[in-house]
Amino acid sequence: MYRGLYVDKPQSVRIHEEQEAPLQPHEVRIRTTFASVKHGTEFHLFSGESPFQDRRFDTQRRLFVKKEEGEQPDIFTQHFVGNMVVGTVIEIGQDVSKVRLGDTIYCYGPACELVTKIEEEVELLRAPMSAWDAMCLDPALFAFAAVRDSGARLGNNVVVFGLGAIGLFIVQMLQRSGCAHIVAVDPIEKRRALARGFGATTVVDPTLEDIGLITRELFDGQGADIAIEASGNYHALHGAMRAVRNCARVVTLGYYKGRDAVLELGAEWHHNRLELISSMPVWNNPSREYPHWDRQRITRTLVDMFLKKRLTSEGIIDPIVPFADAATAFLDIYHNPVHAIKLGISFSSGGDAQSLTVKGE
Repeated sequence: MYRGLYVDKPQSVRIHEEQEAPLQPHEVRIRTTFASVKHGTEFHLFSGESPFQDRRFDTQRRLFVKKEEGEQPDIFTQHFVGNMVVGTVIEIGQDVSKVRLGDTIYCYGPACELVTKIEEEVELLRAPMSAWDAMCLDPALFAFAAVRDSGARLGNNVVVFGLGAIGLFIVQMLQRSGCAHIVAVDPIEKRRALARGFGATTVVDPTLEDIGLITRELFDGQGADIAIEASGNYHALHGAMRAVRNCARVVTLGYYKGRDAVLELGAEWHHNRLELISSMPVWNNPSREYPHWDRQRITRTLVDMFLKKRLTSEGIIDPIVPFADAATAFLDIYHNPVHAIKLGISFSSGGDAQSLTVKGE
């Protein structure tokens, strides 16, 4: 038997126990040391306000359609919560050759004491890449896609809305891209402080200041060249439209919740002829640069950036709580994220990433 963090209905999370299935020939069983939660998507689905509550996504027609009477939600109900896992291989199937017993690996997976994956889905954790780096590969992937979709390059002025894990990696990547000015926008002070440390030239609390006016003051009466909206908040999207100059690009990657109507599309959107791009490298959407950039190449590139310390996860996995406190922490952050960036869960007694045995390069 093993336990995991489990959603049984909207806005209800608990520790749930299940029996592990027999291991198949190409499968690997991992004892989890650390796990992380995906705040945007998992909190959105947890809220009960996602489009999946009353509709289903027709994958053939790429269209949300109304559910038939009595049809239950087809996904995201009664499921284990979690995004990335780091742990130790404790059992391997007879046909597994990629990893050995005792190896430290990382993979996508739920926040459970035991995780079972096919061998192609796991990767060895190699120094100097840390457990925290591995748990940040998913937000780094979304950040990478958004920055490339934005077309940000040397000399651009860019505004980033939402400084969760994804937004903080966007700031790092924009700084690496040689952008002249990076304005980081978030109401949470600790996130703004991290963004400044990662290369933001200006930080803004949108609850206290008008970002549209600020960008005009910063950029010679014009707005920014690009805005990247990573919060999934309609008010932030409206702010992004106000923050850029005419004919500028606004890139979104947040999972917008509900059916809000705060967007004034007759204002800056219409009069400044803005370009709006959804940057979403999942749901079977290929990169806009496919086939030159596929998922495998992007992942390899990000791993290499972590290994060469061109990206850092320092400060992003926060807070880190024992597994016993995970359900309480999940609910606390859902209702009040002011003290959190990306929730980490420790399944080890020490809770120290340095205790892991990580192979050298």
